Amino acid sequence: MQFSRSPIYIAMAALSTAALISTPVLANDTSEKMEIIEVHGKVSDADQVIGQAQMAQLQANDLGDIFRSQAEVSVGGSNPIAQKIYVRGLEDTMLNVSIDGALQAGYLFHHQGRLTIEPELLKQVDIVAGAGDATSGSGALGGAIRFLTKDASDLLSGDEQFGGNVKLGYYGNSDGFKASLTAYGHMTDDWSGLVTVLKRDTKDMEDGRGNTMPYTASEQEVGFAKITGELSDTQTISASYDMRQDNGTRLLRAHWHPSRKNFALPQESERTTSTVNYTYNPGSELLNVHLNVFNTENFITHDHPLHEGVDNTYHAVYDSTGFDLRNTAQLSTTKIVAGIDYRSDEAKLQNIGTKSETEGLEKGKVFGLYVQNYIDVTEQFQISTGLRYDNYELVDDNGVTMNSNGFSPNINMSYAITEAFSLNAGFAQALRGQKVKELFVLGYYDNDVNLKEEQANNFEVGFKYLGDRLTVTGNVFDSTIKDAVSTARNHGTIEHTLLTNVGDIENSGFNLQTRYRFDNMNVSLSYNHSKPKWENHVNPALSGAAISDQDWSIGTSSGDTLTAGINYTISDDLEVSWNSRFVKRLTNSGVNVWDNSALPEKAGYAAHDLQATWYVMGSEALVVEAAIKNIFDKFYYDHATYAALGPIDSGVAEPGRDARVTLVWKF
Repeated sequence: MQFSRSPIYIAMAALSTAALISTPVLANDTSEKMEIIEVHGKVSDADQVIGQAQMAQLQANDLGDIFRSQAEVSVGGSNPIAQKIYVRGLEDTMLNVSIDGALQAGYLFHHQGRLTIEPELLKQVDIVAGAGDATSGSGALGGAIRFLTKDASDLLSGDEQFGGNVKLGYYGNSDGFKASLTAYGHMTDDWSGLVTVLKRDTKDMEDGRGNTMPYTASEQEVGFAKITGELSDTQTISASYDMRQDNGTRLLRAHWHPSRKNFALPQESERTTSTVNYTYNPGSELLNVHLNVFNTENFITHDHPLHEGVDNTYHAVYDSTGFDLRNTAQLSTTKIVAGIDYRSDEAKLQNIGTKSETEGLEKGKVFGLYVQNYIDVTEQFQISTGLRYDNYELVDDNGVTMNSNGFSPNINMSYAITEAFSLNAGFAQALRGQKVKELFVLGYYDNDVNLKEEQANNFEVGFKYLGDRLTVTGNVFDSTIKDAVSTARNHGTIEHTLLTNVGDIENSGFNLQTRYRFDNMNVSLSYNHSKPKWENHVNPALSGAAISDQDWSIGTSSGDTLTAGINYTISDDLEVSWNSRFVKRLTNSGVNVWDNSALPEKAGYAAHDLQATWYVMGSEALVVEAAIKNIFDKFYYDHATYAALGPIDSGVAEPGRDARVTLVWKF
């Protein structure tokens, strides 16, 4: 089966209007380098921001590379196609994830990841941990992750009108390569654009023991285009189109080892995201309107081997369309954001290999109203309070219509004791109604006809010290998700394929982060402790047990995590960094990690990465980026990955040492 569209063809057709690739930050540009991670109080929404400077420094190839330095975030799955993001132990299915405002709703298959993004396109990643304010969107039980892509203005400098660059990269572990071409520039004084085309081919990876990890090879193509302009002195608009294709021979359950029940098959997948962002700002304090309109389509095709002479080719598509319309009124001491948002989701599963097509179809929609008020009570005291109302409707694959609605309030406060030191505290609630199921359980899993909405309550207190050179932040949190939806997990009185409200999740812990800036070096540390567990469960044996890998689409348990990083500017044209991630062993003592105590513990580990950037002749015109990931060739399982559990459902270890080199030529 061939893809109906080629991103290489589409992006090349748009080459005259725009382009993108990451532009390195010069080693002596300390002003931007120091904004690698910004940490804010809850009043400013985002807990952490991964900025453009760190994106270039990380030389990221996948989701794991992007979040490796964030102790609060884990990425499991090893194989990029199977990677899943966890924030404070909760899976990305419990979060609102967006790309340029386009919500990435839906779930392909719980045996592999649901998110795909090319790190090279990104200029910023915002992380909101725990239920946030009203602008986080509907159903953000565990928080939000917002990916923001670059535009031409992020790449042009000074009086430049046009530019471009070429990247050629090599990955030693998978004997892979990446090539990308980018062009960007001003078409007129008011309009600019960019386009990028990228291809990456990799062979099977090896783990830290030198064992080949079968069926981890892939072929990826990416096409991206964005155009930005001014319609008038008061109106701006941007439109982007992002396509990512990935195909190869995959295991049916991509996050497990091959077995008689986990066979290899050809797989094709594609995500396309289209967004339009429009702003009307007439200069009035009361009127600043922003409209985001989006569409995301995810499809995946599994070509199963012949069974009794029948070719079972399953084609699954998830289509999501929506908008967010908001106005920001800025008064002397108050900012009020009020808006409406809407999303329509459709999931469809077909067997296109048989003569008589079978089909599972679900449709869902959610409509929201929200207002968030940010108030400077005094110069030292700020308060933010907001409210959301969401209305959900779902028509599931059995034709059953379900409805739910409710309010989600929040309040957050920050008080500055000194110019550098402040305290913050807050409470936020989030509600999620009945949602469209993942694609590959349509027609297999059924919804409980009495399915209720889920509700998250998040309490936090923290502090922040922002000195001239030293930054220290910390917070303690307690979160509860009421009526979490999952399967009953072999409870005798409830069918194991029934999706129902199985119980309440409790998640408490703390975070501590610090960074110190020397004249030519930055040192950072980050620590996270979080242990989501079942406060109660329909299966009494699981009450008090930690959320485990078997709670698909909910979360996982990880040991305490410490990340450490050093970034050192050796000279104006050479910069090096060292990043380490330490994860504490997780045992059965004190907390039931698994629902079966006979299963093994999760071993602790430490992994280290070394990166270097060389600006040849002190110029951005030619740059050499080099990295050694997992420099000591450590064999380990990320705690967010399904670990080695048995002869059938055994997980995949992380890749071993990976030496990478990339040449960047800017013209």
